[in-house]
Amino acid sequence: MESLQERVQAYWDKRSADFSAVRQKELKGIDGAAWLDYIRKFLPCEGTLDVLDIGTGPGFLAILMAAAGHRAVGMDMSPLMLKEAKKNSENYGVHVDFILGDAQMPPFEEASFDVIVSRNVTWNLPDVHGAYTGWYGLLRRGGVLLNFDSNYGPVDFAANAAEPNNVHNELDRELLRECAVIKDSLAISKEARPLWDMYRLKEIGFTECRCCGDIREFVRKDEMMRYDSEPLFCLYAQKKG
Repeated sequence: MESLQERVQAYWDKRSADFSAVRQKELKGIDGAAWLDYIRKFLPCEGTLDVLDIGTGPGFLAILMAAAGHRAVGMDMSPLMLKEAKKNSENYGVHVDFILGDAQMPPFEEASFDVIVSRNVTWNLPDVHGAYTGWYGLLRRGGVLLNFDSNYGPVDFAANAAEPNNVHNELDRELLRECAVIKDSLAISKEARPLWDMYRLKEIGFTECRCCGDIREFVRKDEMMRYDSEPLFCLYAQKKG
C-alpha cells in the first residue's frame, strides 16, 4: 500500500511543471526582488552564508539566495521538481547544489548551515515536529530558520483556485482533489498555526522565536498574480550563538 509520504511525493511530481511555471514568473517579476529584500532582514550576519532551502520545489528560494551571493543548497523529495529547479537555476544564471532528500530526515551532517529557509513545505509534512528537530541540528550556533507557510488546514483549495486570475486557476481539478485528500490526512492540518509552530520551536531549543502573521504585503507585489487568500506567515527562529 502506498504510504502517505509516497503519496505526497507522487502529487508533487505531477505538479512539477505547472508549479515551476508560477515560480518562474515570480523570479522574473517584482515578487522575486521583494522576497529577497524581505529575507535579507533576517540573515544572521554579513558575508557569504551556507543556506539550505528545504523542500525547494522548482528552486525559488535557493535561486534567490545564490543570486545574493550565498552558497545555496536546494533539497526536495520530488525528482521531477529537482529537474525543474536545475533548469530554472541555469536560466537564472546561478549555481545551486540540488539534491534529493526527505525534509523530515535531511541527509547532512550536523551544524552544516548558517540559514535554513522553507516555503510552503511544513503544511504537507507527516511529521513537522520531527522535521523542526532535525533542522535545528543542521544549523550552526547563531544560525537562523526562516519558515514561510500558511494555515492550510481549513482551506478549500478548489474554491481558491476558482477565483479569477488565481495562479493555480488552470490546475487540473483532479489534482486539487488529491491535494485536499492529502491535506486532510495530515496531523498538522488540525493544529492552530502558527502558534503551534512557535511552541514547538521553543520546545526544541531555539532561543529566539518571532512570527509575522501575514507577510503578503511585503512579498506579493505583482497585482497580476493572485494567490490563495489565507495569510502567509513567517516564522523566525535562531539557534543560540
